[in-house]
Amino acid sequence: MKNILYSLVLGLCACSSTDNRILVKNSGEAQGSYYHIQYLSVNGDNYKTQIDSILLEVDSSLSIYKDYSLISKLNKRENIKTDTLFNAVFLGAQKVFVESEGNFDCSVSPLVNAWGFYKNKLGDSLVIDSAKFRKILSYVGFDKISLIADSLVLPKGMSLDFNSIAQGYTVDIIAQFLESKGDSNYLVEVGGELLAKGKNADGNIWRVGVDKPSEDIDEQERFQFILDLENKALATSGNYRKFYEENGVKYAHTINPFTGFPAQNRLLSVTVIHDNCMLADAYATAFMVMGVKQSKQFAKTHSEIEIYLVYTGKDGAWKTFVSPNMQNRIIN
Repeated sequence: MKNILYSLVLGLCACSSTDNRILVKNSGEAQGSYYHIQYLSVNGDNYKTQIDSILLEVDSSLSIYKDYSLISKLNKRENIKTDTLFNAVFLGAQKVFVESEGNFDCSVSPLVNAWGFYKNKLGDSLVIDSAKFRKILSYVGFDKISLIADSLVLPKGMSLDFNSIAQGYTVDIIAQFLESKGDSNYLVEVGGELLAKGKNADGNIWRVGVDKPSEDIDEQERFQFILDLENKALATSGNYRKFYEENGVKYAHTINPFTGFPAQNRLLSVTVIHDNCMLADAYATAFMVMGVKQSKQFAKTHSEIEIYLVYTGKDGAWKTFVSPNMQNRIIN
């Protein structure tokens, strides 16, 4: 359910080694998108096979697009136990649900389905029926769902969708895997969410860029900003690519769990920096629902979160807001 606004800045060092460490690069398809991972390995070990196995394990637990996945079976009320991956994401989603006062809600799946955002062609045959969406709202509310040990209590008619948090979590567990191998200099990116640790092959802080929230990207001027990212995670969410248009009104894919309709506000994209990629991922979605004013206030009272907002002003022109701690990272 997230748009991928992030791109690795070209020119990240392709040197072969620094301090006897060898730069290894892995990439491939994952979770309906792509992954790109770079890490400095003491022995030059290549972990692509293990990383691909981790990605398959995540899909087997958390992908709503796989009929055989754990979450798909739980949504169909099969009597099975949860696993450690599901439990970790559930608890992360619960944390952000509470802290965002319900603006982040992984139980909006019935609404996402009703709006047609799970289809390849958004909005096909969609009739915008307010009464219908209000009725579906009765099946939304993460606080109605509970996890007791390894058992999910999911009320009738409700279902879960972790798309807005799972890619961030995937980044975290791949990073944990690399740490377990003694590699503490890496850049892990899955579907646009990323975590940077240590230094690159040049011995410098990892440098990344975030795309402008535009449907037409100019390769020469594609980045909204470029920053140095050291021992932090970054996630971006936006509504400009995946939307349904009816009678001149754009209905974006981020659902407001209070109204049942796609979030309507001036935000075009939100970038979040946090220690944890799973949480950065979730907060980015929450802010897209909150809007500009509430997002600014939230960041002000949560010093662990750094944000960059791109939004339209009353005159239709793009405007930005950058929290002070993130401003210090930006180099352009």
